[in-house]
Amino acid sequence: MTRSEHIRALQEEYARQRARVEEDMRLRTDEAFRRSPEIQALRAKSAELALNAMRSILTETSAEQRAALAEDMKRQGQANNARIRELLKAANLPADQLEPRWRCPICKDMGVVGDAPSRFCECFEARLRLRQHEDGSMAGVEEQNFERFDAARIPEANGQRERTLKLRKVCEDYADQFPDTAFRNLLLTGAGGLGKTFLLNCIFERVTSRGGSAVRITAFRMFEAMRQQHVGNDEKFEGFSSLIEVPLLLIDDLGTEPMMRNITVEYLFTLLNERAAAKRHTVVATNLTPTELKERYGERVASRLLDRGACGSLRFEGKDLRNL
Repeated sequence: MTRSEHIRALQEEYARQRARVEEDMRLRTDEAFRRSPEIQALRAKSAELALNAMRSILTETSAEQRAALAEDMKRQGQANNARIRELLKAANLPADQLEPRWRCPICKDMGVVGDAPSRFCECFEARLRLRQHEDGSMAGVEEQNFERFDAARIPEANGQRERTLKLRKVCEDYADQFPDTAFRNLLLTGAGGLGKTFLLNCIFERVTSRGGSAVRITAFRMFEAMRQQHVGNDEKFEGFSSLIEVPLLLIDDLGTEPMMRNITVEYLFTLLNERAAAKRHTVVATNLTPTELKERYGERVASRLLDRGACGSLRFEGKDLRNL
């Protein structure tokens, strides 16, 4: 995708995000009104007060009187808001129950800030840079998320379904608790077709839908970012540095990338080591066993991937789901 295409796709994502926030606020407002009808009456009173005050101010010729009307409207509004906060507390509801919970409070999930000509918000620019790592080969989050997980597709024989459901629970807990996870990293291992990529995508969707910053990337695209960094051609999108700095990095199919001298192992170690030093979260899916990881990347890289103190290891076993 070109930069323009990424921008259009991201603008559509922001529109969907705003719709989710607005629907969430509507539901929370309805809940507050249900628990306390007085809150609903006060909200209506505040709206009527503001409308009447504005009408009076527009028709008043005296500057002093206009200022007095504005001050009176402010005083009554503050009194109403204080009473609403009391009622929310009495109803065991949070103080922001009636407020939109924007992913970005700066642009309010518009993606742009400032008067015309407006500019992209920093949150939009950051997401735009991260999107450019994806090459379209990874499944859309609309198709691969925890809500779309279909346990019926997994064979019950030899306990495969039961084991996979337990792995799903670990992944969902990790996504829901991010960034306060039990383990900072996750390593998903096992043969192809057992659901590793699906659950990796599920984690990505859950974290990003809740406003977290994450990048999911195939091992091949990761290698390309490393190669561009090595040859000094990484200035345009700062690809490799963004992989180091993103709060959550998800790498799929580790072990399928090319092995190039002075690049693959060296830059992978740098990536994992820098992220570990900064205590950033990393999720890796691979068909390689721990022994094969050591053989392919050496002890230094393997020690970062297999660190029991920082990494939860999930082993996938059973029949290839793609052949069922």
